Order: sequence, then structure tokens, then C-alpha cells
Amino acid sequence: MQIRPVLILFTTLFIVMVGFGVIFPIMPFFVTEMGATPFHFGLLLASYSLMQFIFSPVWGSLSDRMGRKPVILVGLLGFSVTFVLFGLSNNLLTLFISRIAGGILSSACLPSAMAYMADITSEEDRGAGMGMMGAAMGLGMIVGPAIGGLFSAWHFSTPFFLSAGLAALNFIFAALFLKESKRQHDRSEIKYDRFKHLFSLRGYIAFIFFLVFIVSFSMSGYEGTFSLYAKERLGYGAYDMGIVFTFMGIVGVIVQGALIGWMIKKLGEEMVIKIGLFISALGYGLIILARDLWSLIFFVCLAVIGQGFLRPSLASLISKDTEYEQGATMGAMQSVDSLGRIAGPLVGSLLFQLGANLPYLGTGGINVVVLLAFLFF
Repeated sequence: MQIRPVLILFTTLFIVMVGFGVIFPIMPFFVTEMGATPFHFGLLLASYSLMQFIFSPVWGSLSDRMGRKPVILVGLLGFSVTFVLFGLSNNLLTLFISRIAGGILSSACLPSAMAYMADITSEEDRGAGMGMMGAAMGLGMIVGPAIGGLFSAWHFSTPFFLSAGLAALNFIFAALFLKESKRQHDRSEIKYDRFKHLFSLRGYIAFIFFLVFIVSFSMSGYEGTFSLYAKERLGYGAYDMGIVFTFMGIVGVIVQGALIGWMIKKLGEEMVIKIGLFISALGYGLIILARDLWSLIFFVCLAVIGQGFLRPSLASLISKDTEYEQGATMGAMQSVDSLGRIAGPLVGSLLFQLGANLPYLGTGGINVVVLLAFLFF
């Protein structure tokens, strides 16, 4: 694989998913001071993902026609501007407006970056390449909350300004050093219909897309209530959550950055997915048994390991088994992923209001059921 574009793509997806996760440890405390409920926080999370669901396939298809680089640059610049606006917000309305705009523009990065990776890798190396992209996304969803928790010690806006600055720097590097991967004569002129694509899925590949939804639903569902759970049950605040998410980030780097490519080559995507579902279910279910910081870190890191096995394996399978352009395919996958990140926080926050343990017992149970279905599929 080519080192320079891989690093830029990795950083791009990492930054975008930092944007999804950075509000987890901050906003539950911030919005409740405004008189909002945990469900309002779930809506704030879901609004970002809803925009990604709507616009990811549009941007992905556009990258098939216009090229990957210009779409990636639009996403990075839009991310930077909207996160500055988010950091300057001081009421729920402006938070929602800036969050929605951020979801629309940042969604340009996800499918175009993954399609770029598919452009520059052979089928043999596709698993490792998608592992890197999955590592970037998973790591961003983990490190984002760590940045939010640790840097909010200065001011709640600091993490958003930091995220905006990282995106601006990456925009400059991508503009200067990222070469277009899609040759002019390879660019698609066919109009892509996302819904026709998704509703035409059958059998095995339909189940793989369903797993993408479950993975995203599970992770965003527990992360969306995790800070509130830790505050209610263990008395922890945003800074403590920053420490927890930092450990999760370290584990995520090791699993997705170093292990996943080797595991896919050695065991194959399907076996890695089965292992990931089992470990995820174990981690989610055991969170309710945590009694101190270290036991909490251990259980959530189990969930991170499972997630680290799942996301890149699913992306690799989908990219290999498609009759559509890679940009459109990755856009469809990101749509399903976004659906999970819409439903996860909403369901998780509603369950949390019914009982603090319910989001984790429910998520663990869902992963067990899906694993059993995969074993017998």
C-alpha cells in the first residue's frame, strides 16, 4: 500500500469520527444544565448521524463521477468550519444547527476515503486496507470522547476548537499531497440509486449489511449513555470519562492498527466477525458489574476489542462482493452505519430513563442473538 495516501485517509476518517464522539463526555452534563433530558442528548447525537445517512451515498456517488480528492477536501473544510460554530454555541438551537451542518458536510469524507482505499489496494490487501480505515473510524469514536473529557477541563468548547484545528491541518495536507486515485476514464457516469441498491440486497450480503447496522447501533447506544451511567452509578465526571476513553483508544490502536490485518489474512473475515460478536457481547454485558475505575476500563476495553474485529472485517467483505462502484458501495455501507448511530443513542437514552442497566444488558443480548444467527446462517 502507498504510505502517504493511507496516512492522509486514516487521519481523515479518524477526525470525522472524533467529531461524532467528542461530545459524549461533555454534552450530558452541559445539556442537562439547560434543562434538557437524556433523550434530548440522544437527539443531538442522532441528528449528526441522520445527516450522514442521507448525504453519505450522495457524496460517495459524486466521488465516482468527480474523483475522490475534491469530495474529501469539501468534507474536511466543512467539518472544520461547523465545529468552530459548535464550539461557539451557547443554547440548544445553535447546537442542533451546527451539529446538523457538520453531519451534512463531514459525511463527504467517509465513503470517498474508503473508496479511495479500495482504488489503491488489490483484493488480497483489501482486508488490511479496510482494517486501517476501520481502525481510523473505530479509533476516532473512542478517542473523540477521550479528547472531549480531558480537554473540557479548560472549557467545554476547547475540544471542538481542537477538532476543528486538526481538520484544517489535514485539509492542507490533503490539498498538497493527496493525489487523485480515480482516473478520468474510470469515472462513472451512471446515476446511482442508493435505495434500489439497499432494497435489492439478498441473502448473505444483506445479512452482512445488517451486521454493519448492529455494530454501529451497539457502540453508539452504549457510548451515548455511558457518561450518565458512570456519573449515576460510580460518581464519575467528564475528566474521569476522558481517562476511560483514553485507555479504550490505546486498545483500539493495538487491535485495529496492528492485529486486524493479520487476523483477516489468517482466519478470514467471517471467523473474525464471529469472534468479534462474542467479545463485544461479553464486554457490553459485564459493564454493569463495574465497581471501580479499573474494572470499568477492563469491561469497556473488551467491547472495544470486539468492535475492532467487526468493523474492518465487514467493510472488507462488502467491498469485495459488490457490483457497484466502490464510492457508491461505501456510501451505502455508511448509510447503514449511520442508521445504527441514529437509532443507538435514541434507544439507549430511552432505555436509560427506564433503568440505568438496560442499555448494556440490551446491547449485549442483541450481540448474542446476532452471533447465534450468524453461526446458523
